[in-house]
Amino acid sequence: MAVKRLKQTGIDFSVGTLNFLANTGIMLPYILILFQYQKTQSTTYLIALVTVYISRAASIFYTKRFNLRSSTYLILTLVFGALGSLPFALTQSLGWLIFGSILWGYSAATIWPYFLTVKLHLAHTTSFKMKRVYWLVFLGLIVLLELDFVLKLSFSLTFALLAVLNLAALPGGLLLNEFTHDFYRGQPNQRHGLKQFWRWWLSVVFFAAIAVLTTLRKANLALPAWLTLGIILVALVIALIELYADRRKLREFKLRLLNRGFLLSFVLLFSSFMAYFYWGKLGMYLIFVVYLIGFEGGAGIINALAHHDPARKQRLSGALLILGHLLVLIPWKYPYLLGLLLMALYIGYDNPTINHDLYESQVVDDDTAIIDKYRFSTAGGLICQLCLFGLLALVGWLGQVPILSFFKPTDATNWFLYTWAVNWPLVLTSLALSVANLRSHRA
Repeated sequence: MAVKRLKQTGIDFSVGTLNFLANTGIMLPYILILFQYQKTQSTTYLIALVTVYISRAASIFYTKRFNLRSSTYLILTLVFGALGSLPFALTQSLGWLIFGSILWGYSAATIWPYFLTVKLHLAHTTSFKMKRVYWLVFLGLIVLLELDFVLKLSFSLTFALLAVLNLAALPGGLLLNEFTHDFYRGQPNQRHGLKQFWRWWLSVVFFAAIAVLTTLRKANLALPAWLTLGIILVALVIALIELYADRRKLREFKLRLLNRGFLLSFVLLFSSFMAYFYWGKLGMYLIFVVYLIGFEGGAGIINALAHHDPARKQRLSGALLILGHLLVLIPWKYPYLLGLLLMALYIGYDNPTINHDLYESQVVDDDTAIIDKYRFSTAGGLICQLCLFGLLALVGWLGQVPILSFFKPTDATNWFLYTWAVNWPLVLTSLALSVANLRSHRA
């Protein structure tokens, strides 16, 4: 009996660890490497930071090309997560850190979509329930972070722990893989190979451009304004070509997903930096809290306000989204914050709704529905970033203000310049996309 209980505890811990990694994986590697870069200001860690960011963005687009099941991909993300975090615990060699960043970026990008896909498969075929023990893992990670700070170990303990956690989650991943056999039995083998090799080459150019722009957020590269604008234009053209090449993919959902990605990037990326000009160094944390409130509470709040009526929920969520955009246009910090909250509430409401709609759709492959969601959502986010950098490059060209002045400001001198030259165009672009999305959704 004791052995059986111990075995069950081990399984619960493994699945709980997997749950924890899936929920935190997309941000944790980037944040830890960012901390390390900010602490050391080392070019090595800057390159690693950009690499993990690009790997994370690129992986979501090309992960399905291996033609594996989602449950198998989930196991692969854990292996890559373990192998990717180990170099950061053991060495400062640039080559090894780049290798680790590539693997860790893949794991960070794909672990949640595949975990969610497997959960949805299990919900349809078994009564398996996951116990909420991942908070214990979270507490352990916090303790290790504190030790890293106190002992000045450059996060080596935390990186090592993450490698161990990925390995500890492997039995849970294998167990879930076993449980999904019933779902996959009789399912046709979907082929997702990319036959258009010109798209591979375009993607290399595109993500090279994104890498340059990401570096501009962190370091003062002396690029001429015309060259920066040229890089942005090339990347935008490639993004549009890619979207056109995928024009038959998720037709009913594509605009909604692109809108979601654009909104996420606007709230979490642009507004996090714009908030400095309203609240100083506190601004970024304030925006993150507002986003969390909206994302976690959006579905419940809108459901309650609409009295769980589907038509009223749709109308109310759309109205809040439009009102949020209009409030963000007002150059005053309180309407700005309220507007972001309303936008975050919409994102929080739409997220579980679109998961359900995609997975239950008769025209979407169940095993790729969620990964495709994040693929097009990421595309929307990258387009938002390209628009942001384009506006900042124009400001830099016409107003002689370096791009880095927005991402690393020392005072709020340029607040109104960024308000009318960057914030307003971005908000209006997002508003147009949101209106188009809402109209198509109602149709």
